Amino acid sequence: MTENVLEIKDISVDFITDSGRLKAVRHASFNVPKGKIVGLVGESGCGKSTLASVLIRLMSDNAVVSGESILFEGQNLMGLPPEEMRALRGNKMTMIFQDPMTALNPVLTIGTQMTDIQHRSHKTRAQKRQIAVEMLQKVGIPDPEDRLNQYPNEFSGGMRQRICIAMALLSKPSLIIADEPTTALDVTLEAQIVHLLKDLQEEMGCSILCVSHHLGMIAELCHDVVVMYAGELIEQGTVRDIFHKAAHPYTQRLLECDPANIQRRSKNLPTIKGDIPNLVNLPRGCIFQDRCHKKIAICSQKTPGPLSLGPGHWASCHLLNQGEDYV
Repeated sequence: MTENVLEIKDISVDFITDSGRLKAVRHASFNVPKGKIVGLVGESGCGKSTLASVLIRLMSDNAVVSGESILFEGQNLMGLPPEEMRALRGNKMTMIFQDPMTALNPVLTIGTQMTDIQHRSHKTRAQKRQIAVEMLQKVGIPDPEDRLNQYPNEFSGGMRQRICIAMALLSKPSLIIADEPTTALDVTLEAQIVHLLKDLQEEMGCSILCVSHHLGMIAELCHDVVVMYAGELIEQGTVRDIFHKAAHPYTQRLLECDPANIQRRSKNLPTIKGDIPNLVNLPRGCIFQDRCHKKIAICSQKTPGPLSLGPGHWASCHLLNQGEDYV
């Protein structure tokens, strides 16, 4: 048996647009180990949610997915017939969507939605409802039996996110894809959701791929981190590797921009100057070169390949071949 619940090998995603072929994700490869939480981080627009959508196959019609394989529990999802993918989606592989305020159906009660989502189960409706009650209790919803009769608008954002987490856990999945699970929440609720996810993951033993641009949440929640920029994976390592031994200039700047790392009071938050490059007409060489403060001549001539920096830690940067003085 493989030690990874998910293995992504050389996956690319293009979108056919009026302006040309937009190369949203290029040659992505990484693993999600069993019983672990992996964070996928980067700026907005770098392709994180696109890659997550490919895994669960919820893509727009103009998307073109290519590459070697997406192995989920040893089964290749590339080319899997739609009916077989539907059997996996919402069962062995589930998703917590980005915005809890719009993820639930506003005209159906929570109880109806939580029983309907168990449509693959052969249990009676009463048994499904009891399972829903137990799961709501597990995620910290008070008076769960009564709350099943309420509609989404009767819950706060934090409560709705807890309900979305409960629904994702109902089928006891092997993998949960959490796409920005704390985006719409305030700081206090965000901390509660992070601890809830961590506790439930340890209790149920599932794996989680957590997509986020919130570095503090990633540091608190995840075991491993994959850093993405403009459609490319540019660094990967354990949480300690990324937060204490970041090697790629983009990762370093990303950490410097985290408000938690600001040492002096300032009216302006630190930023990475410049914009993400045009993904229809990609620049030659390193994808980060136009915004990199450590750029050297070769960066505009050749695309860097991954360089191993230790067990499970690698980065794609020409500077790493130049010696420590450049990093």
